[in-house]
Amino acid sequence: MNWLMNQKSTQFIRRILVWILPSSVKALIKRALKYPPNASDKLVEVENEEPYRKIVVYPQLLKEVSDSIPGSSIELISGQRADIICFSIIDWDFRFQRPQQIMTQFANNGHRIFYISVSNFLSADDALKFSVTNIKKNIFEIALSAQQPPNIYGDVLSGENLHALFDSLAEVRRHFKIDEAISYVMIASWTPLALDIHRHWGWPVIYDCMDEWDNFPLITSAILQAELELVKKCDLLVVTAQQLYDKWEQYHRPMVLARNAVNYAFYAERCRPNEILKNPPHPLIGYYGAIADWFDVELMVYIARNRPQYTYILLGGVFNVDVSELQSLPNVKLLGQQPYESMPQYLYHFDVCIIPFKVNAITEATDPVKIYEYLSGGKPVVSVALSELKTCQELIYLAGDYAEFLLKLDAAVLERDAELVQRRRLFAQQNTWETRYEQIWSGIHQVTSKASILIVSYNNLALTRLCLDSIYRNTAYPNYEVIIVDNNSSDDSPSYLKAMSEIHDNLKVILNSTNNGFAAANNQGLELSTGEYLILLNNDTIVPPGWLSRLLHHVIDPEIGIVGSVTNAVYNEAKVEVNYSTWGQMEAFSKEYTWQNDGQIAEIHMLAMYCVAFRRDVYKDIGPLDERFGIGMFEDDDYSLRIHEKGYKVICALDAFVHHFGQASFKRLYEDGTYDALFNENRRKYEDKWQIEWQPHRNVTLSPYSHNFRFESLNGHKSTK
Repeated sequence: MNWLMNQKSTQFIRRILVWILPSSVKALIKRALKYPPNASDKLVEVENEEPYRKIVVYPQLLKEVSDSIPGSSIELISGQRADIICFSIIDWDFRFQRPQQIMTQFANNGHRIFYISVSNFLSADDALKFSVTNIKKNIFEIALSAQQPPNIYGDVLSGENLHALFDSLAEVRRHFKIDEAISYVMIASWTPLALDIHRHWGWPVIYDCMDEWDNFPLITSAILQAELELVKKCDLLVVTAQQLYDKWEQYHRPMVLARNAVNYAFYAERCRPNEILKNPPHPLIGYYGAIADWFDVELMVYIARNRPQYTYILLGGVFNVDVSELQSLPNVKLLGQQPYESMPQYLYHFDVCIIPFKVNAITEATDPVKIYEYLSGGKPVVSVALSELKTCQELIYLAGDYAEFLLKLDAAVLERDAELVQRRRLFAQQNTWETRYEQIWSGIHQVTSKASILIVSYNNLALTRLCLDSIYRNTAYPNYEVIIVDNNSSDDSPSYLKAMSEIHDNLKVILNSTNNGFAAANNQGLELSTGEYLILLNNDTIVPPGWLSRLLHHVIDPEIGIVGSVTNAVYNEAKVEVNYSTWGQMEAFSKEYTWQNDGQIAEIHMLAMYCVAFRRDVYKDIGPLDERFGIGMFEDDDYSLRIHEKGYKVICALDAFVHHFGQASFKRLYEDGTYDALFNENRRKYEDKWQIEWQPHRNVTLSPYSHNFRFESLNGHKSTK
């Protein structure tokens, strides 16, 4: 809780500097700090040069590559994760605590973090719309531009300032090519911006409620009102304490109780003999954290006066409290704010750790980070009886009043229980920031409507492997399953698919004993699927980053029945000219092409089913694919027409691309001369069914327009929960 006082002072100084310095001086400072976000900025990730990126995929897969892929080892593939836009409560360089710890765990798990500064803003009149500092791998601190620097501890964003911040963030989105993101809000003053972003781009909103803000120092009624709106509209509410869980439960939002925690490995490595304190007198009683409104100075004076034989070390900034009496005591040492990196070193010297808080509404809803850090060293802890410490009450000493605090302190000093020390360390090991990330990510996964990716395979193992590999590498959408229906392949496809399903828990496999054909096999997958969104994907495709997020951004529109991507190989308007040859070049082409056409869609008379997406409600309305077409061909013409007949739009998304090898499944039909016969037979079936003459597909120019669908009616991004 000590972030607020010091952070507010820092913010005030920065605001003054931003608005009094001449533009020329600010420009020089930015250049000196290497802030400008231009195309040559080294903060943008370097191209990944993994071997798969060098595979030649166009105009066709080389035979030697095709022959070598089936025999390569099968491994778990860790791919892209959604980006996190962190609307924080402190700057990154402030004391390292929950905001930085949680975001570090997201970064460690492959998410890019765009950590919005709370005190550093550019002027909206500047040419640059944002600046960026590369903190470490996957973590970027962003300074947005504003009409005036907002006070996030007292004001709620509104008016022209809100518009300027939104425009600035739009530049961040485009510069870093953010396809799939999550807004992670840590204080409610950001609420209007997070909700505006959701309306435009569909990014889900997570609110991490860290404290009881009612009656919290400096927090205004406007922020409390914004917090209530945020709680009601967020996709996931993360709380740090049971009291906060109980408070918000009445609003029936999806919630995760993710308490505070410890970086156990960090503490275990550094809580060792050191000389940060030179021969300190013992017993040594230690505290670190803010000395602010919630710190009980009177209790601290009481125990220091009544136990003068103990030495008390207090680490932390002092904010708006009178500590003169404490400073006058010879056995009390106030050492001020110390670097986070030194905390384990001080902890090593402490014989007993204390939490001398006042007991009130704010502290009763507090889960102190320090309790986990204290216990990581196995230290005895004496604390006032806070409700949230009941989870570890058997490991610590809780006191109900001043006199009992003194008695418990004596008992802790005399403690010699090696088994209890180990139990404390085990408790800390079980409550790490890694486990908190897993809890939060599980909550995000659960509130995101599932997408089911359905693939039919028949031989062509090399292509199937490339397809699956690309899905697991390049799908950042938080909740999806893959269902593969194999039509009795005679190569090693069945054994490969079984092996893959054993290492990817979201992969389901159906192995048919006969070739059921394209439509019937897809229907098997559709029957097994559990997703709100259904994607039919050919096994002769490779998907680039952003592919699924972009399709789903359009298909959520209730007027749209089905959406398909553009591609390099198809016999209608969805075909685009490409200039790549390798997988890596394909991904670069896709990124450039899709961002040039961001938000652009076009109505199309028919979508080939190499890659299409539709909602489950549309599937229930239209029904399964028509199996009269047997092995394949014309079931996609048929399905598009059925969707048109129901009044839905059939849409080609110009901002979604997949690579398509094309005609892989029908290669043998070409070779044995049966393709034309099958084509003519299915054409006849199609014309008999619809009583129309089928018109050959043509690669004509589409008429694109901007898809300006807004997400107001939804509680969450791509979610109807």
